[in-house]
Amino acid sequence: MSYYQGKRVLITGAGSGLGALMAEQLGRRGAEVIVTARRRKPAEDVCRRVQAAGGRGHALLLDVGDLDAIPAFRDEVHSRVGPVDILINNAGVVFGGEFEQVDLAQHLNTLQINTLGLIAMSHAFMGDLRDATQGHLVNIASASAYVGLPWGSTYAASKWAVLGFSESLRLELRERGIDNVAVTTVCPSYISTGMFDGVRSPLLSPMLTPDKVVKSILRGVKRGEAMVSEPAIVKSIDLIKGALPLRLWDEVARRSGLSTSMKHWQGK
Repeated sequence: MSYYQGKRVLITGAGSGLGALMAEQLGRRGAEVIVTARRRKPAEDVCRRVQAAGGRGHALLLDVGDLDAIPAFRDEVHSRVGPVDILINNAGVVFGGEFEQVDLAQHLNTLQINTLGLIAMSHAFMGDLRDATQGHLVNIASASAYVGLPWGSTYAASKWAVLGFSESLRLELRERGIDNVAVTTVCPSYISTGMFDGVRSPLLSPMLTPDKVVKSILRGVKRGEAMVSEPAIVKSIDLIKGALPLRLWDEVARRSGLSTSMKHWQGK
């Protein structure tokens, strides 16, 4: 029997890209998937893909940037579907460009969705996860949670915050003796979902396919891993950065293309 068989999984931002593929693959593994998106048609389309793959699907509208609406959304989930076993905080946005040339509203919206919405969803559904036999919180961060990202400063900031929040909560749950809730943080490099069109992938970090990342996520959650990082070099960033003097690290980042990877971003 699949690890996901019969588990109820809620995925934010599942109307396209990584979230949609995760929903479909979870349906293939026998999960009951709550597909959320800001627009009804994408959510319903993905829901049908979940059902065609053999899972049970539910399409619900959700804008994680609307923090005040999240408690009512939780109540809707409970009344229409029931409590969840796994929450995957996948919804996210990215904007690239010279810092002061990007509208302030876009910077703030990045933090609102990527960080505050994720925290609000985790808070709203933590009771579900604690009541589950095997609860699991999955937060999609980024490899940029480890490094500075010129031309993407607010995106990096939002993901640094997600990593810090996830690691802190994971340790808190352990210290409180809450052993039935796991926390997995996902830190992938650039993924070819359209969000990062125009970026130039750094050396040793090729553009990832959504399929590869989804397989890594589902495998890592099944194993209860605290961190899922793709590609392998991401796991070494902290070690390399910590071992080098700052000026030398800056030069490594520049020569590897990391510091200029977002310069020509044209994503959606």
